[in-house]
Amino acid sequence: MAIIAILAALLLPALTGAKERARRAACTNNIRQFLTAAHLYGNDNEQRLPSGASESMSPSGVLDDSIPILSGDTRTQMVHYAGSYLILGCPSLGAPFNTAAGWHEAGYGWVIGYNYLGGHANTPWPLLQPPPAGEPWFSAQKLTDVSTNLGPASPLVTDMNDWSPGYGGSIVPHGHNGAMQSAGDFSNGGAAGAASASLGAAGGNIGNLDGSAVWRAIRDMKLRRGSQQYDTDGCWAMW
Repeated sequence: MAIIAILAALLLPALTGAKERARRAACTNNIRQFLTAAHLYGNDNEQRLPSGASESMSPSGVLDDSIPILSGDTRTQMVHYAGSYLILGCPSLGAPFNTAAGWHEAGYGWVIGYNYLGGHANTPWPLLQPPPAGEPWFSAQKLTDVSTNLGPASPLVTDMNDWSPGYGGSIVPHGHNGAMQSAGDFSNGGAAGAASASLGAAGGNIGNLDGSAVWRAIRDMKLRRGSQQYDTDGCWAMW
């Protein structure tokens, strides 16, 4: 029995690691399908990317964009071009993500299981003070857009290493042993909006405007502002 226990202790980390590598590969495939859907949409719409706007506006009339939020119209278009709602989120994430009904916030939009970085207004969004200010980023508007910070390889969709101090949620799609969940809740409301890295995020997949997709370790990611409104209480992300 002692030998069996020792063997199990040696093999379990390897098996767990293999499962997580398989999940990351499945996520990479999803992101490539997301990119394909965005390109198909663009080809039918004068090279313009799907809108990144939500369904909400601030009292002053400013678009209330957040990178993990799609309007109902954009979500419908992406599902149409992809042929499935399953491309809208990392397959490691469970409810409220990756369900046919989706995660809908009334008056705001659909929370998907990725960050969509295309078609957002007014980028780069102002850096916040005091720190953390975050790194500036630019939202591509067209498939032909080369005016972004990284040109045609500019990130268009990323894994959702996101958190919101105001909302109180934190997403960790890829820990060393898989996605983090608290009592079955992949939005981890009990984490009080803690940063994904502090909760064990290992990194995430990044899909670029040119159709490529790469894995990036969390230590190599940069902090970004993930919502146009709400200042430091809004969405933060790393990619």
